[in-house]
Amino acid sequence: AGKAIFAANCASCNNDDAKGKADTGAPDLTDTVWLYGSDPGTIYTTVLDGRQGHMPSWDQRLTPVERKILALFLIDLRLKP
Repeated sequence: AGKAIFAANCASCNNDDAKGKADTGAPDLTDTVWLYGSDPGTIYTTVLDGRQGHMPSWDQRLTPVERKILALFLIDLRLKP
């Protein structure tokens, strides 16, 4: 479910593989080096509120359950070898 939410909402900026896009400043979401932190709470906050005008807030676009599923998907991405 997280992969589908990511594909529908995030892939256009972060690529289908979540490796980011240097030309737009979208970060690699598969590594553990995250500007605002990669702990579960921070990831959820990023999905909820967005970041510095570069990443939109998903507060009104995704349900609370979808935001949690997306955050868990992103956590799982960074944990895979």
